[in-house]
Amino acid sequence: MWNVFEYPFTGIAAAAVVMAGLGLFWIFKPEKKRKWHLLIPLGIVVLAFAVAYFVQTDKEKIRGAINNGIKAFEELKIEPIREVIADDYSDPFHTSKEYIIAYCQAMMQMAMVDKVTFLSNETVIEGSKATFAAEMVVKFTEESEISKMGKPFLIIKAIFHFEKTADKKWLINNCEILELDRKAINWGELHS
Repeated sequence: MWNVFEYPFTGIAAAAVVMAGLGLFWIFKPEKKRKWHLLIPLGIVVLAFAVAYFVQTDKEKIRGAINNGIKAFEELKIEPIREVIADDYSDPFHTSKEYIIAYCQAMMQMAMVDKVTFLSNETVIEGSKATFAAEMVVKFTEESEISKMGKPFLIIKAIFHFEKTADKKWLINNCEILELDRKAINWGELHS
């Protein structure tokens, strides 16, 4: 469903309708035409952009959490990752938040990330739960151990499961790695 808080297009369309209505009004009542009437559609457009900019939707919050995690990997900072992972995190291999944090710290030292580019992504929200499925290209720095092994980049497909907290934040409570370089894989195979 279209979300008026996510994009300003609804407001722009409303401003166009109001402008067309004003045009008709001026045709039939030219004596009532005023220059300040043009401020009405302009105000609607400005309001539409302000709402889209200042009101953060659930999808934007989820995407923000993912982007914060990616930025943390690029900057080799573990605290931002700790902030986007739920206290009750669990996946088939990491049974707690602390285990996944330790794994992320180890990965930061071995696989220094230069840039992450999304090939595709999809967010599905159902109540207080959401999934973010993505396929991305991860480019490693030249100093990275993975780059030194002849792999300057990897294509990764993963699903992140989110849960909405009481304070309206979206936190990752589970993650599944589905593919590496378009070959099916799971957490167990990754750790072996």
